[in-house]
Amino acid sequence: MNTKYNRRLKAKEIYDKVVNNVLTIIKNGEYEKFLKFQSQFTKYSFNNTVLIFSQFPDATNVAGKAKWKRLGRELIDGAKRIQITAGMPAQGKTTVKRIIDGKEIEETQTYNYTAYKSVYVYDISQTIGESMPLEVKMLDSKNMGSFFEKLKQFSKFPIYEKELEQGVKGYYSPKYKEISIEKRMSIDAKTAVLLHELTHGLYDDFDYKVDRNLSEIFVESVAYIVADYFGLDNSMCSFNYITQYAKGNPKIIIDLGSKIKKCATDFIKELEEFEIKENQLVA
Repeated sequence: MNTKYNRRLKAKEIYDKVVNNVLTIIKNGEYEKFLKFQSQFTKYSFNNTVLIFSQFPDATNVAGKAKWKRLGRELIDGAKRIQITAGMPAQGKTTVKRIIDGKEIEETQTYNYTAYKSVYVYDISQTIGESMPLEVKMLDSKNMGSFFEKLKQFSKFPIYEKELEQGVKGYYSPKYKEISIEKRMSIDAKTAVLLHELTHGLYDDFDYKVDRNLSEIFVESVAYIVADYFGLDNSMCSFNYITQYAKGNPKIIIDLGSKIKKCATDFIKELEEFEIKENQLVA
């Protein structure tokens, strides 16, 4: 079996495994739990987050055996391995035929590709040793009033709190690049809606007239991950609606999942960097 075929086979095995796990997560009604899970693993790819969740849904902090050892922690007896994939740059060679001065010659050309291999990680609950410092989130997750005000300062769009039509909680206007929010809602509800509308404005590049469902699925999912990361229980999300897209092409599911993961991570990073700059200005 040649090397190129092995690479393709390995990539297909990884893809099929992720697709099957995603479909199982949605079929079992665990999409909400999976979104919450993702907020803890912003440094991992969508595919690896799926793999971790499918093998160890209670994981909170994973690392390889060598890293845990550097941190002063050892694996407990019988620790179950969590298999994920690691991509690394590699180089291959191929032979091509060219016509030079009317003669056919063969040349060897090199090309770059990403090689995948299986690696194993373990959750912190599977280790003992030195205590780990808790990660401090920049925004005050215990005070949604403060978080709401911080989001308004962070926003690149004007935000208007006003009485909207019955049933409308908020909307982002692409034409005027502004956000409107129903002012009679609770502060937590306003915060959840603002995260949703900010996601529309910052990251949503779907054609809403054509792909409304995909747009709302994407935005609700991103907003949920960001809300959970900063301590807001965003129960306003309708997961029955969100998971309807599982009936479509699995390739679309994976593509959308990766987009959700990346944009949620970018959103969290932007918010934290904004908070750092604000603190530096005050100091």
